Amino acid sequence: MTDIIEYGLGFLPVLVRITGLVMAAPIFGGRGVPNQVKMGLSALIALVIYPVLAVSLPETAGMVGYGFIIAGELFIGICLGFAVTLVFSAIYLAGQLIDVPMGFGMVNVVDPQSGLQVPIFAQFQYILASLIFLAAGGHRALFQALSTSFILVPVGGFVGGVNTTVVLFDVFVRMFYLGIKLSLPIITGILLADVALGIVARAVPQINIFVVGFPAKILIGISLFVLVLPAYVTLLVKIFGGQGEVSAVLRRILGSF
Repeated sequence: MTDIIEYGLGFLPVLVRITGLVMAAPIFGGRGVPNQVKMGLSALIALVIYPVLAVSLPETAGMVGYGFIIAGELFIGICLGFAVTLVFSAIYLAGQLIDVPMGFGMVNVVDPQSGLQVPIFAQFQYILASLIFLAAGGHRALFQALSTSFILVPVGGFVGGVNTTVVLFDVFVRMFYLGIKLSLPIITGILLADVALGIVARAVPQINIFVVGFPAKILIGISLFVLVLPAYVTLLVKIFGGQGEVSAVLRRILGSF
């Protein structure tokens, strides 16, 4: 019985760190994934990882100290998952920045992953990014960062999160810039289309430019997206690849613990 209790006390923090990552990570932590599947995946990973970890809790920790250990493990897992979620948020931002000038700003669909209403292009880009994330091995980079975190920050070794919070804020700013960069080609094309429509409206006042402009900008935006789609997919593969944004963000988060 003593061995079982010791095993459980050492296993629980590991399970909590993994559960925090799974709950906060994109795809795995979406609302469309049943909680039973999330908990089962977390427990399975914990059962695989725990035997190779040398978990040694402080003997004088007590219940309060053990509670702080659990909280620290949860914070580490959530930070790792949230860092990858920020990369997907940049893709959402790019889609929304494209939707507004195209005229889709008021047309939203329900995202089953988050349960929120999101623009059409943002949802399409998120689905495309999710497929490329899995195909490029982004999930492997995420779980590799999880296993590395147990080496850099052993169970019970987390002492604070001020530096991690600063790094997360910096990652947020960088992902905002990334979202703008992803949307710039299409936004530029639509801006040029607006300029052309303005010239036409001045040259031929008889044309109702509002009636012509909306479908024209939708057609131009979709055409531009189809043209840049190969380059966009290549860029997403680079972002989710071994030396891309996801790996760089995870390395920064791991270095901040």
